[in-house]
Amino acid sequence: MMWFIKFMQKRPSDTTIRISRVVFWLILVFALYYNLIIQNWAIDSNFFWVDISESTQLYIKYAIVALWIVPIYMWATNICLLKKKHMRILQSIFWILLFYISGKIVEWPDMDVDTLVAFMWIFPLFAWITGKCITSNCLKYKETITKIRV
Repeated sequence: MMWFIKFMQKRPSDTTIRISRVVFWLILVFALYYNLIIQNWAIDSNFFWVDISESTQLYIKYAIVALWIVPIYMWATNICLLKKKHMRILQSIFWILLFYISGKIVEWPDMDVDTLVAFMWIFPLFAWITGKCITSNCLKYKETITKIRV
């Protein structure tokens, strides 16, 4: 048990954070693309409490799949888009959004993407709670450092 606590206290390296972020998004996007676009599985017609048409469902499917652009861009350029506080808020919003999306995908006996997305919301939740999945250059992004001399 102590080794697990020691492991949880350590902060992962920046390359580990960046690679795990890209792998997470690629698994999510490829699973969603294959199941929602190629196999043409449906999403719930009552999305965000509004009845939507078939063409709007297709737009929502492509919008969900197009989310991969942001982490790939962040990985390629190593750019910080938000402060640490705002990044943690974005992580919390993302796990709530993944949890909601997993409930809106219509269940089929031979489809596994709804279960995959339901399990994948645990990773952004863990990143939000620990606050350790933010790279070191983003930890100090837009912070003013003042020296106090005695």
